[in-house]
Amino acid sequence: MKKGTRAIVIILIVIIDLCIVCMICPTLGQQVPFNEWIWKHHPVHKTRYYMSNSLVEKMNTERPTREETTAMLGPEPDGFIQEENHLSYWLRSPGLIGLQMYSLEIDFNDDGTFKNAAVVYSD
Repeated sequence: MKKGTRAIVIILIVIIDLCIVCMICPTLGQQVPFNEWIWKHHPVHKTRYYMSNSLVEKMNTERPTREETTAMLGPEPDGFIQEENHLSYWLRSPGLIGLQMYSLEIDFNDDGTFKNAAVVYSD
């Protein structure tokens, strides 16, 4: 293989690797500001975990109602307990088997007003 061709192949491999890393962990393991569109549409849902700190801060500051929260975050995913005064959103599982997980837990008062939000780790 010629020297120039070899360099092009190496560059293409690096670009492909970067694309794969960005799909798997687009934030490179760092917390980033909450983005509603990414929360609802990013194909790698664990990206939500990396927005969780800013989202919890935003929610505890703005205190959205249950209706405003579901408009911002979308409906709860299937498989989570549906309660009138509580919402849960899966964020990520740090283990391979998925028995441990981080979730966003949001509580509301009986009248639908915001009570609190937190990221919870359970195993």
